[in-house]
Amino acid sequence: MAQQLSIVWFKRDLRIHDHAPLAAACAAGLPVLPLYVIEPDYWRQPCASRRHWHFIYDSLVELREDCASLGQPLVLRTGSITDVLESIRHDYMIKGVYVHEETSTMWGYQRD
Repeated sequence: MAQQLSIVWFKRDLRIHDHAPLAAACAAGLPVLPLYVIEPDYWRQPCASRRHWHFIYDSLVELREDCASLGQPLVLRTGSITDVLESIRHDYMIKGVYVHEETSTMWGYQRD
């Protein structure tokens, strides 16, 4: 039987302190898989820029260290979120996906 887990999908809020979805996932009592997905479709949007990517990259370096300090490696994947979740589902039983609702771009809002 596949291991049950909760996923925390990090999108724009790339921190662990005062992160409501992370707190909710931990409260669920299952192992937590911290996930960041590099979505090529997002990076084709007019709001995305090289400067934005550099900020995200630097934030992911810190987030990776923070997750490691909690004993959970940050999982980085590339692709659409639906494809990524489907691939994870092959190895694990996903009991919940915890995430902030997208409010900054119409593309992200429609994806969610």
